Order: sequence, then C-alpha cells, then structure tokens
Amino acid sequence: IDIANTLYDPIRYYNNTMWTDLQPLLTATVTLWQALILIPYYGRLLALNTWEGTTGATYTGAVNFFARCRFSQIGDPTDQTNGWRSDVFGRGGFIDAPTNEAIVSAAFFRNTLIVFFEYSTWQLRYVGEYGLPFIWERISSDFGAVSPYSSIVFDQGVMTVSDRGIIQAAANGVT
Repeated sequence: IDIANTLYDPIRYYNNTMWTDLQPLLTATVTLWQALILIPYYGRLLALNTWEGTTGATYTGAVNFFARCRFSQIGDPTDQTNGWRSDVFGRGGFIDAPTNEAIVSAAFFRNTLIVFFEYSTWQLRYVGEYGLPFIWERISSDFGAVSPYSSIVFDQGVMTVSDRGIIQAAANGVT
C-alpha cells in the first residue's frame, strides 16, 4: 500500500485534555506514522502492519511493513522520543513474521494473540526475553482473514471470516 496515495490516518490518543498524534521515533531518523492495528500486550503497545519512514520526509515517504509487529517499551507508549526506539536496547523493537502476506486482523484468546494474515493464521507468543519479548508461531498455512473487524472471541477460539469460509482459531489449530 502506498501511503502517499491513500488517506493518512495517524495513530492518536486522548490525554484528558486533547487528542494527540502518536508519531514516535523508531530510530534517530525513522518514525512510526501509521498502523492497521494497535493492541496492548504484556505491558507494551503493539503496532501491527505498520507504515514507517524517514522523519524529515513526513508520512508521504512512509513504507508499509505489512507483516511487522512493532512494540513499545514496557510502560508509557506515549513517550515519542524513546518509547519505541529499536536502536536503544530495552526500549522498543520489532519482529517480522516470516511470510509475504499482510496482517489483516488480531484478537486475544486465552492470553495469546491470534493474528490473522491474508491466507494464514499465526500466534504472537510472549516469551519474556528483554530484547525480543515475542515470537511468531504459525497455526495454519491455509486459512486467514479478509476483514480487520471480523474477529469474534468465543470460548473455544477466535472466529473470523476467511476467503474460504468462517473459521475458528486457537493456539493449537484452525477449524
């Protein structure tokens, strides 16, 4: 997706008085401009399917990292100077899923984040390592999701709409 030719939709938060754009530095010269999904997980804020680019070029120079999970430091994710920095150990970081598909949807099931891609389903599992606290594990290589807002959590798994039907995913498989 070319963000320069699409409507810019910044990440925003409310600080009890006004709405503020969250455009944190990822390195000394790169900024996180946009993400499809934001979700808290183990004290961090995760940004899935991100648009990142050179700080001076503004959002018009951003590149879509469609299979990326970018995470903030533990604590305050609104620290725009250091809270997401992947070049400062222990602050923030990222992990790319080993697939050429885009992240479409995500939902929690029993403390595990189930992430639906276009044609596959993965779990983003917390492992607790200080520098790289999450890992990707494939649940299904056959079923994904087609809508960012189609995930519904049930007792036995997360249900979503796939290109092949209605599916339900849990950490151990997809039906």
